[in-house]
Amino acid sequence: MTMTQADPGGTQSKVEAQRRADRVDAFTRELAALEAAGVLALTGDQRNAIGRHHAALLSSLARQFDVDRTEPQRQMALGMRVASLLAAVTLSAAVVLFFYRVWGLLDTPAQVAVLVAMPLLLLAAVEVAARLEPTRYIAAVVAILAASAFALDLNVVGLVFNMAPTPEILVAWAAFTLALAYAYGFRLLLAAGLAAAMGYVLAIVASTAGLDWTVCIARPEPLLVLGPCAIAASFERHLGKPEGFGAVWRQVGTAALLLPLVFLATWPEIFSYRLLPIAFLHGCYDVAGFLVPAGFIWWGISRRWPDIVNTGAGFLVIFTYAKFFDWWWDVLPRYLFFLVLGGLAIATMVVLARLRRRMREV
Repeated sequence: MTMTQADPGGTQSKVEAQRRADRVDAFTRELAALEAAGVLALTGDQRNAIGRHHAALLSSLARQFDVDRTEPQRQMALGMRVASLLAAVTLSAAVVLFFYRVWGLLDTPAQVAVLVAMPLLLLAAVEVAARLEPTRYIAAVVAILAASAFALDLNVVGLVFNMAPTPEILVAWAAFTLALAYAYGFRLLLAAGLAAAMGYVLAIVASTAGLDWTVCIARPEPLLVLGPCAIAASFERHLGKPEGFGAVWRQVGTAALLLPLVFLATWPEIFSYRLLPIAFLHGCYDVAGFLVPAGFIWWGISRRWPDIVNTGAGFLVIFTYAKFFDWWWDVLPRYLFFLVLGGLAIATMVVLARLRRRMREV
């Protein structure tokens, strides 16, 4: 096998390619350290052969998967991702504000033409950018603009034709965003599409219960079912492609399951549908708020998923602090309350350190 074949080392995705490049970098640095310590001594021919092999491999990986070969490159890639997100947010705001600035100057046919043309033109721009730029940073920015324009269109069309808002607007936006995400592999749009789809379910449940669907977020209990469903869907092979999409499904499902517990455990009188007695709901959500994130931490450690471990640990800390305020703010003296919180913070650091060691051992 030559060094520049289409699939070097059996690599099938950018994630695997980046891991391979990281292993090469770590091997090179460790080899240099071993030679400096006198533990290992390679001949000149051996060192040159390894260098040529790695150079050809890294060149092939960079050409096919746009991997980062060094730590500065990885830091620059992170900066580019942050910059692309800021660009998408600011440009979306600019489009919306400009849109409303000139909207009153257009008659109805021109308004409809603009509404139809804007997302279509941005979709064409996404395709062009994706073809011209392998990293797809620009394509991701344009894709977020397209999703924002589509959401703006849905809202403005209702205003133009005096239509009453309906939950179906969330379905349309979720479908558009998910289709765009799966077509080009944009994880942020996948998360946004899943959030919109979950919002639609919340709206339908609220409407069925006789509530205004626009305040459905005040009744987040359906998320306790939708979260596990999203986590289960993350194991579906087709939903997990493109690469990394399974992790996004899992992370969105984890957040959907954990976040409502803070509000439901603290204020079930406000956020619950009250299908059971309030005292019983208080107890159930209090117990779930401690046990569920602990279960996620154990699950993440066993599967070597640091994102799930961090999410579970972070939520457990937030939930514990929220319950401390709920239980003891009006009972304990202020100095004692904050002393207890300080002790809790120290205990949290000890527990997280042990979890970190545990993940190293697994």
